Amino acid sequence: MKKRVKIKRSFKKFYYALILEIVLIVILGFMLINEKQQITFRAISELEESEKPFVKSIENNFDFYPGFEKEIEFSLFNPEHKNMKVVLTIQGTLNESVSLFLEENIISFLPSEIEKKFKYKIKIDKELEPGKHEVEIVALEIPVTTDDYVPSTSKVVSKTIIYVPYPGKFVEAELEVLNAEKNGTAEFIVSVTNRGKEIIENAYAEIHILSLLEKEIDNIQTDSGKIAPGETVDLKGIWDITVSPGDYIAKITINYDSNTEDFEKQFAIGAKNLSIEGILVNNFQLGEIAKLQILVDNKWNQKLEEVYANLIIYNKEGQVLADIKSVGEEINALSKKELIAYWDTVGVEPGDYSGNLKVYYGDRISEKGLMLRVSEYSLEIFGVGYAIRPRGGNYNMTLFLLVIVIVLLIINLSWLVFFRRSFMKNKRKRK
Repeated sequence: MKKRVKIKRSFKKFYYALILEIVLIVILGFMLINEKQQITFRAISELEESEKPFVKSIENNFDFYPGFEKEIEFSLFNPEHKNMKVVLTIQGTLNESVSLFLEENIISFLPSEIEKKFKYKIKIDKELEPGKHEVEIVALEIPVTTDDYVPSTSKVVSKTIIYVPYPGKFVEAELEVLNAEKNGTAEFIVSVTNRGKEIIENAYAEIHILSLLEKEIDNIQTDSGKIAPGETVDLKGIWDITVSPGDYIAKITINYDSNTEDFEKQFAIGAKNLSIEGILVNNFQLGEIAKLQILVDNKWNQKLEEVYANLIIYNKEGQVLADIKSVGEEINALSKKELIAYWDTVGVEPGDYSGNLKVYYGDRISEKGLMLRVSEYSLEIFGVGYAIRPRGGNYNMTLFLLVIVIVLLIINLSWLVFFRRSFMKNKRKRK
């Protein structure tokens, strides 16, 4: 009798254990789904926050001539080494004069395909109005399957501008201000292009420097030059800065022969400075392609263009092991951005490596000396702030716990079946 009571109590304990394990499986299952959604959401958010250019946009400039015909080559890149589909479209005022050479309307990339080259031809059989005419080849990434999420972003991968000259004399101009720092000497460069059909014998610029309240601070005059049709000449002027850092306005009058052209541009006086904040490495595994997210901070009060990172890694003999470059990016004033670079670690042995990280912006460089400690599932970077997300992270831990609980459930079920059979067998013997 006592033995039967003990067996019943054992059954009850097994039932309670099974119920507890089932509850744990349900809880861990929900945690697993939630973490997977969070990972997916974070990945989508990162995609939305960062541009994923197929290629640095290439601009081509040509002067128009009767029977104009040009064949232009450009490339698309697959920097993330993934399955990718891309659609190309033609935009601009001359899209009817453009032929895009494609074997298929949808371009497919395999993970092993990094670059594909394409061509298009511009053929113009008609007369065009004087001025600037543009052709743009735009790339749009589309989902590989219906279940994929791809942010709806497009990128101009090739741009061609065709200039048709104006009758007589006509100019276009741009201003660039160099070395505009407190107590320094700024150089004003006015690039003047002759878009007319006649030679400009003498051109120079007058530059009036104003505060944002339009109060005149100073004025300078550039040197002069002769400009042939279609030619660009840089007119230069020097200004000794005596004002405080901040934003100012330059009003420019270009005098060319008996004509004038006015335009203005806002510029800043201050230290152009960009700092390297850290490097983030997601899911590192030796032998695969590591994605390096290099965080930089633009501390200047103007947008920086064509900012890119170059990481050189050296082996123990001091030879170059890897030379990694990111794509050029624009970074808005007083803001941070990640520069994305990829390191193919196939053939790399675990160990310590020295490195040198340079970030190029304009005519300046920010530089950091690094030490990289490589192991099978981690990459530690010393010398700059860094972050590492282990392969799988919490998601893998939850999955591991779920597997353990399921194994325990199977074991307990097996014991339950075994004891139940033993109990029934003993019961039949007693009868």
